[in-house]
Amino acid sequence: KLLVQIIALRDNNIDLALYEYIRSLSFPEKEFHDKTLFTIGQIHSSRGNYALAEKAYLAALDFNPAHTEVLEQLGVLYTKQRRTDEGRSYFFKAINSDQVRLKSSETIQNYQALSQSEVASLKVDSMSPALAYMGIGVLEDVDGKHQIAQEYFKKSLTIDKSSVKALLNMGYSHYMYGNYKEAYQYTRSALELEPNNEKAQNNLALIYLASGDIKKATNVFMRHMDAPEALNNVGYFLILQGKPDQAVPYLQQAIDKKSSYYKVANENLNRALAEVREMEQ
Repeated sequence: KLLVQIIALRDNNIDLALYEYIRSLSFPEKEFHDKTLFTIGQIHSSRGNYALAEKAYLAALDFNPAHTEVLEQLGVLYTKQRRTDEGRSYFFKAINSDQVRLKSSETIQNYQALSQSEVASLKVDSMSPALAYMGIGVLEDVDGKHQIAQEYFKKSLTIDKSSVKALLNMGYSHYMYGNYKEAYQYTRSALELEPNNEKAQNNLALIYLASGDIKKATNVFMRHMDAPEALNNVGYFLILQGKPDQAVPYLQQAIDKKSSYYKVANENLNRALAEVREMEQ
């Protein structure tokens, strides 16, 4: 029976696969119900049916409360829905379940926060829940706890050193912390794996701007957008970085190059000039 489901998934016949997986839950053997429900949850989640995905994942935990991947996916699901406390809690549960698998002496008592040294002492291997580590890392970054976030991203990269997502998150965390050299190295590593990754290109441009290399930042933007948009972006991010005086000429160039771009660039220019005046007072 499982073969029918696998072939349906392989052929991208998602509806048939879903039907077959749900049908298999009526069979008397319950040994693989947790895995079946996990797959049903993944199918629903990929379609944006979060309520049905949640139902399937929670049902899977009834059969196997320590199913690491299910716990991890519930963390992802809740975080996507901005239910961050629940997301964090399930990410920690996934990590805890993995520590038990690895026979680690470390178990997590507090599902809200760990110290840097506690994160560092967690065991991982290639089967560990990389998304759970990454998910908590992102939440710590949002809370401004960049060094602890980096410890989580380090674990993700130990699990999968070629994870573009983990490299980008690590790079961006270093950027927010002001470590531009490390931010550059991790972002470049991500771009080596995926040269056309737009997020990586934008992050690289931001790092160049923060390091004072406006020319390189402009070149990076110009590789994947037209000149007026690139110049407007440079101006906009310079304003965000507290350098409105440096933003002005780039925004003026954006307006000169494309009159239809006038509105956005002009709004940014007015903002830059207003901030320059404030700085001069």
